[in-house]
Amino acid sequence: MRTLARPRSLARRPVRALIAQWPLALVDEVEGIHQARVASRRLRELVPAVARAADAKEARALRRGLRAVTRLLGRSRELDVALATLQAIEDRTPDHAVAAAAVRAQVVRERASAGQEVRAHLAGVDVDKLAAATLALAGRSESPGAVRSCARRVAARLGRRAAELERAVVDAGLIFAPGPLHGVRIALKKFRYAFEVAERLGRFRLTGSMQRLKRLQNLLGDLHDLQVLGGLARDTMAQAPRLRRPELESLVGSIDDEIRALHSQFLTEREGIVALLARSTGVRRMLVRLPPPRLPSRRPEVMGTRASARSLEDR
Repeated sequence: MRTLARPRSLARRPVRALIAQWPLALVDEVEGIHQARVASRRLRELVPAVARAADAKEARALRRGLRAVTRLLGRSRELDVALATLQAIEDRTPDHAVAAAAVRAQVVRERASAGQEVRAHLAGVDVDKLAAATLALAGRSESPGAVRSCARRVAARLGRRAAELERAVVDAGLIFAPGPLHGVRIALKKFRYAFEVAERLGRFRLTGSMQRLKRLQNLLGDLHDLQVLGGLARDTMAQAPRLRRPELESLVGSIDDEIRALHSQFLTEREGIVALLARSTGVRRMLVRLPPPRLPSRRPEVMGTRASARSLEDR
């Protein structure tokens, strides 16, 4: 029979990822910065789900520490992606090479400044302490009653994230507007992490839903990355000599064209969000019905047994 997972097991993977990626992030390794931020976001969503009411104050402090990790590396990550996006545009359109070189020089300078900012604030972040505190917090919800309470919290958080996403999509409407569309991207990201916690706690197989979520998140992420690059290109253009501005205007125009194309694609695919919201409702209902895991037994379990509940498996 399918049972809930132990809350502590949910914390192990993102904690290991954060500890492994943090040293790479500190030396400005691009992927290390990205993966450390992803791990910190996953843990920020997990902490309030596994924290008992008695641990609320500790959980809030822990989330603040994890948020500090996310924000500390945020500007560096944004500029790393801007450089990669700029290179991709130049590869597709070599005519923009001169303008791209000017923008790249500006971004590289800002990236160096962002790296210095990270190093200046390292003393205020103790990742090992955050990791140990997260595991300790999750380890307190091991009794059957505590695991059931954890499932109810996870279901409730997933419900709130779903409602936030639905509101963000409605607010964004059909006309392109950077602010509301950014709101959809953030809401979708938070919904995804809450969905992941529910998937792991319930031991569900939600591969299809996760793939749809990642595809939508990547689409909105690419759109946001182009918006950031467009802003950097406009800043460069404002400071450039008059003779160089036509080349930069052409690059900005190409970036804007790609933004409009991605927005049109999002409008085509956003109906997939409705299916994801409906799926999350089913996940929440099943999650609160599942029994807690069995207490460790001295007798070995019979080999070959399999969970029979398959109603929430994606295909």
